[in-house]
Formats: sequence, C-alpha cells, structure tokens
Amino acid sequence: MDRPDLMAASRPIVVNGAFRPQAVSGQQRYAREIADRLVGEAGVTEASPSGWFARSALRTWAWVFGVLPIRRRSDVLVTLTSRGPLAHPRQVVVVHDLFVITNPEWYSRKYVLSHAPLLKAQLRSAKTVAVVSEPVARQVAESGLTRARIVVAPNAPSAQFLDAPDAVDQPLLGRLGITADRFLLAVGNLDPRKNFDRLARAFASLDPAVRAECPLVVVGGVNATVFASVGIEWPTETILAGYVSDPELAALYRSARGVVFPSLAEGFGLPMVEAAVSGARLSVSDIGVFRWIAGDAVSYFDPTSVEAIAGALLGLIEADDDIDESFGADIRARFDWDQSAATISEASRRVASQ
Repeated sequence: MDRPDLMAASRPIVVNGAFRPQAVSGQQRYAREIADRLVGEAGVTEASPSGWFARSALRTWAWVFGVLPIRRRSDVLVTLTSRGPLAHPRQVVVVHDLFVITNPEWYSRKYVLSHAPLLKAQLRSAKTVAVVSEPVARQVAESGLTRARIVVAPNAPSAQFLDAPDAVDQPLLGRLGITADRFLLAVGNLDPRKNFDRLARAFASLDPAVRAECPLVVVGGVNATVFASVGIEWPTETILAGYVSDPELAALYRSARGVVFPSLAEGFGLPMVEAAVSGARLSVSDIGVFRWIAGDAVSYFDPTSVEAIAGALLGLIEADDDIDESFGADIRARFDWDQSAATISEASRRVASQ
C-alpha cells in the first residue's frame, strides 16, 4: 500500500476518529473501512473523542472544533466524514457529496445552517480533497470552493456482501413474511433525495394482484435531524423492514426478484454496489454516478417519472433472463477498500512531506 517515494514524511498522520460514536450509515462505513486500513501504517495513528467528549453528539462536536485542531495542529489530519474542524493547516478532507450546498431543500433547516458553512470552510482550507466518485470530483472542481488537489477514492463493497453465507436467508424471509424471488427491494434512508415518494406512487399504480404476488420491501429509516421530512403513503403490500444487519441485507439482495434504486442524486451509491456483488438484478435511476458505476450493465429509468418507475418495477418482476454475473465481478475489481485506502494514504503522505 505504501509508496516508497513518500515514506519519508516528516509529519505524523492522524485520522480524525470523530465518526466512531456514530451509528453506521454510508459515510461512517466508508470512514471505518478506510481508517481501519490506515491506522497501523507507519506514522499513522487515530485520535478519537473519549470520556466526557464521547457522551453526546454535541460534546463530540466540541472536541472536533476545540480540542482536535489544537492538539494536532502540527500533524496531517485525515477527516473521513463531515465531522471535521472548520480549518486545519494540513487537512485531507473526504467529500462524499455537495448536496447540502447544492440542494438544501433535501435537509432539515438546522442541518443546512450548520453543515453548509462547515463544508465550505473545510474545502477552502483543505490541502487535499478526496472524493468518492468521478462525478463528485467534477462537481467539486467546478464549484470554485477549493484550490486543493482532488483525488478519487471510491466506496467499495464490504466483506459482508462478498460471498456471504446464506445461513440468515430463510429465518429472515420468514420473519418478514416473504418468499425468495417473489419480492422487490429498495434500500435507503427515507429522505427526499432517495425519491421514495415517487417509488411508493409507482408501486401503488401496479395491479393489486401483482403487488400481492410480489410485495415491495423497503430497508432504511428516518433521520429527522439531518433530512427534511417526506410524506409517503405506502401501499398495504409494502413491507417496511427498517434497519437490518449487514448479513440480513446481503440475504435480501440475494433473495430479491429485483432491486430498485430511484435516487434523484448520489455521491456514490454504495447500496447499488453491494447489491451488484450480491448477485442482484438491478434497475436504477438514470443519473451520472450510476452511469459511471454501471455503464450498460443495468437498466435505467427517469427518476422524475412515476410511470417510468412503475415500468421499471414491472420489468424486474417480469424479467426472464439470467443475471449477468460479470457485472458483479467488474464491481469487485474496480471498487476495493484497499485501493481507496492506498489513495488516501498517498495523498496524506504527500501533504506530510511538503
């Protein structure tokens, strides 16, 4: 992983571990996978809030703003989620997306007022910005918010979704009251960007007999602190599974008739990649980052059209062709946590050697 020409870094590299107390979602999974690989490399440690500072989110923010940048001012600081200092003289910042700036209507007012200025400040002060996809790299470069070097270090499928055992399949399906190959699956938080309101209307437009034969399972929850509220009227044939464990999610990917992702926008789209390596049949919204990930390997639909989403659902239900396993293999080769950690390691050592 280490680049010999950059190993003579004169400054220590410190991973900002402020994400550790948080529940694991997309950004936190990314941070854990990358941090666990970086820590243990020569010259790399992690600083995390502890004691009084770890007892609440507000106290953790006090540590992020008041303790971390002072104690680690002379080090290279690697911030992997939005929980980072406003400024640091040698910070490598990971940007997952710019939506809190470009689409504030998707978020709660409190979150926009706190996180939009924070992200702008981090971009202004960063020595290097790491992003999770090429589309985000273009957006950051065109935003004019930073003059820092930009590198791409994508998300990747975690071990739980690669050759996962099927021990949890039948108990899980039985608990949810569904049958393998006879349900559709959607995964994501119930926030405006995920476009589940249109998904619900599209599913409701299908024949009731079709819905009864192939119900829709929705995995995810609501985070009212971060996101704007969404009023969704789900048809009675919808099964709201809430949050599930990674082995259970892998089981649902393997067992579903098809998986639909109707997002209006994504920085990366980690669930799509996890579904692909689990061998799922996919139908996804026609947005730039999904095209960057999947090319022509999946079917696309217009996410702003309820009729198009309904057609995609019917297409998954009625599909009689075999799933192309080469797509999952391509995802495994292109997106790898070790490769992304190596990219961030090299970028951090470059800053340390300057």
